[in-house]
Amino acid sequence: MLKPIIFEGGISFDKRGSVSYNNSLILGKVKRFYIVQNKKNHFVRAWHGHKVEAKYILCIKGKVKVSAVRIKNFKKPKKNSKVYSWIIDEKKPSVIYIPPGFANGTKSLLRGTKIFVLSTSSLKDSLEDDYRFEENFWKI
Repeated sequence: MLKPIIFEGGISFDKRGSVSYNNSLILGKVKRFYIVQNKKNHFVRAWHGHKVEAKYILCIKGKVKVSAVRIKNFKKPKKNSKVYSWIIDEKKPSVIYIPPGFANGTKSLLRGTKIFVLSTSSLKDSLEDDYRFEENFWKI
């Protein structure tokens, strides 16, 4: 079983400035990207799942909590499923991988937080593989 994982990023400094990087992330199946910014701080945007689509989530500004939960039955998900969670921020370019078969949600932790999302599905395919669940169905 695939599970969500974090690809740890890094940052190097010298007299010229800094370079942020993530050298372990391979993006061969990515088909599109989008950027999400919430209107309010501490806003929860959840839960959104896919059977086929995978996502990669990077915080490009601020700080965000990213959570994911495996769903075996998309018509009748279990409330007690294990929730995986990470906090990522703009200072270290770590990327969260959300595999197919999971729902994910985010909570912005700083004002102006922006997340960059890479998807393995076209928009058309994503909309045909779209499952939404109540914000409080699982705890972020």
